[in-house]
Amino acid sequence: MGVIALCSFIASFGLLSFLTYRFIFWRHYYKRPLAQNQYVVLIYNLLLVDIQQAMAFLLCLHWVSQGHVYYPSAPCVLQGWWIQIGDPGSGLFVLAIAMHTGAVVMRGRQLPFPIFVASVVGLWVFIIILGLIPVGLFGSDTFVISEAGWCWLGPQHETERLWLHYLWIFLAEFGTVVLYGIMFFYLRRRMQEAASLRQNHQENLKRLNRVVIYMVIYPLVYLVLSLPLAAGRMSTARHVVPSRAYFAVAGTLMALSGLVDVVVYTLTRRHLLLETDLSASDRMYAYTESAAYQTHITTGHGDTTTKKPRMKTRFRRGLQSINDTVDDHRDSSTEDIVRKTDMELADLGHGVYQETTIEISHEPAEPEEFQNRNRHSG
Repeated sequence: MGVIALCSFIASFGLLSFLTYRFIFWRHYYKRPLAQNQYVVLIYNLLLVDIQQAMAFLLCLHWVSQGHVYYPSAPCVLQGWWIQIGDPGSGLFVLAIAMHTGAVVMRGRQLPFPIFVASVVGLWVFIIILGLIPVGLFGSDTFVISEAGWCWLGPQHETERLWLHYLWIFLAEFGTVVLYGIMFFYLRRRMQEAASLRQNHQENLKRLNRVVIYMVIYPLVYLVLSLPLAAGRMSTARHVVPSRAYFAVAGTLMALSGLVDVVVYTLTRRHLLLETDLSASDRMYAYTESAAYQTHITTGHGDTTTKKPRMKTRFRRGLQSINDTVDDHRDSSTEDIVRKTDMELADLGHGVYQETTIEISHEPAEPEEFQNRNRHSG
């Protein structure tokens, strides 16, 4: 367990350091701040929680070196604190990823960036409150040696365990399953509608569907790795205590979360960042009806001193791509890391946003032209 936690800590800290460097020195790599990519920001915060989880189980190496777990001690308090905020915190940020992806799918746009930042800060405040409540209730006796063999809330605090820990883990596990199920059927219905109406939004829907697939991996990882430990703790609440070996395996799986999240991000980073470049903060996806077309009508009048003006109508149609920075020598804010000849970048070349402009202008007709027109019509 401690060795796995060490691997997760190194991997999570390494990726976190890399993203932090790119956040600070984004001008050397991107056209827009990488920190404005909401998917990357959510994954960044998930890594922060993964590091705390890893440090909690990393202390098991300390207990092994000491030969036993002892309380009261500073390592015991630290382990209990990191477990108390790390386990539900990881689940809540996974749920936040699911809710954010759902908002993009249903609304056709990402959240306005100030609202997004306020939501992330509010979630961190809530996670810290979950850790502070038991500390305020029990003081120095908050984190003791639990039945699992590591430091956490004692078995006599089952009510606090339920409302401050178990509830949020299970809410994250099953909430993400429900949300992604809804998104799956919603996107499937929209793609069928687009195909039946022969709309030009199928490619955009497919692109968004790929984003959903990439983001669904994180809750699946959390569900698989956290469910055994959560089930063991709920079994303990029913006074059926699993063996220490069971908790060791379950804890090892939980400690693996950071490493697996890093691997998933590394494998999906190329496609995820490229796909999400089409959805800057509060910009609409093209598959939404309100973002499909915009029409502007401009009317100009010629000299009104002529006796019989002739109306001349001109129509202009234009195509505008939101990827308007192809010629820039730097990458975009989400890293154009796919070669120019690759299929993904080729899709971007067609653009996903269309604008139709209709200009109607009135011009005076020349007298000779007007007379010739009358003779022909006569």
